[in-house]
Amino acid sequence: MPGDIERLIEQIGASDSVERGRAADELGRAGDPRAVTALVGLLDDEDVIVRFKAACALAWLGDERGLDALLWALGRIEFCFAALEALTELGARGSHEALKRFFGRWHLHPLERLQAAAALHSCGDEQGTNFVTACLDSEKPEERGLALELWGRLKMPAALDVLQGVLSNPDDTHRLDAARGLAHLGDARSLPLLERVARQRKDPLLAEVAGTAAEAVRQMNEGRAP
Repeated sequence: MPGDIERLIEQIGASDSVERGRAADELGRAGDPRAVTALVGLLDDEDVIVRFKAACALAWLGDERGLDALLWALGRIEFCFAALEALTELGARGSHEALKRFFGRWHLHPLERLQAAAALHSCGDEQGTNFVTACLDSEKPEERGLALELWGRLKMPAALDVLQGVLSNPDDTHRLDAARGLAHLGDARSLPLLERVARQRKDPLLAEVAGTAAEAVRQMNEGRAP
């Protein structure tokens, strides 16, 4: 809402760095272009965490001016996964070489490597695309789960069929990940399936999947994806 955005922009000038960082997070999630100028101002903040949060928020708004802070964060274990998510959203060509180096590191956590592959895909790198695709068949549950969600977020060409196939299979243990992927994909053709799954919230085994499906339906009906 307009009032909320104005309040958050005002909060960026708070003396407390925690408040400034929280405002940056919320402005990034709000997706309102009015926040860009205020967020750019935070890139020079005295607090490194605030600078990083502002860079992430700008990336989610499609602005590359925080790119240097995101690339710096790839070398910090506490920041790198959030930086990879932001770089995936941004798809900046200027991040390609740094992402290639990160992807090629030894002893990366599997999910870090997969998220780096997604960021490479966003830069148009075929190796990244192939890696994300291969992880759909991973025997590691956490890899396959994230790959399914990423297929929706990246809007891969066959994502609708793949994700609906998983969500409609009662024996597939990754139905929650598929529901999240469909929410990110935002394709209205998935609404009948999502609505059907959303009605199963009384089943305790399906409550989380049904709740995710219901939220996806709500967001699609409002014309937005998460």
